[in-house]
Amino acid sequence: MPLLCINLLVLVLLPLSLSCDSQNLPIEVQRNFLPLVRTHMDNTRENITDELQNLSCLELKHKPPNCTTDKADIVETLLIQACEMQSLRLQLTKNLARFVQMSIGCPCPKKPTKDPSVKSQRRRMARNPGKKQIKKLCKAKGILSCMTLCYEKLNTLLMDA
Repeated sequence: MPLLCINLLVLVLLPLSLSCDSQNLPIEVQRNFLPLVRTHMDNTRENITDELQNLSCLELKHKPPNCTTDKADIVETLLIQACEMQSLRLQLTKNLARFVQMSIGCPCPKKPTKDPSVKSQRRRMARNPGKKQIKKLCKAKGILSCMTLCYEKLNTLLMDA
């Protein structure tokens, strides 16, 4: 019984410990958008479009999170999208992900590192790296579209207020 209580306590408190305390207010995120983030979004969109010139992105299996109508949720969703973009490890999207995190005032949570003394049990064969790169670019394009919609919603909500 005590183990069950400890597990439940950990499940309740863990999200609180992983949340970011330094999140900027939505109005501050909006102020940072025009001079900093928008420029990087436009540059990133242009670079991705150039890379995917004659290629089309099929329907993505994983859809990035969409924004709600709540200002705080929009900021949180923008951070999640920036972290997803950062996890793609694309040179084209690295700066944008960093600037979105800076405008929100919250970094992506760190994943726990694996113990280097434990070796992986399974090895994967190298696949076609071009196909994987295209898939990452398509995913980044989808995240970028959702991110743009989130910033537009945030701007609209703050203008109405």
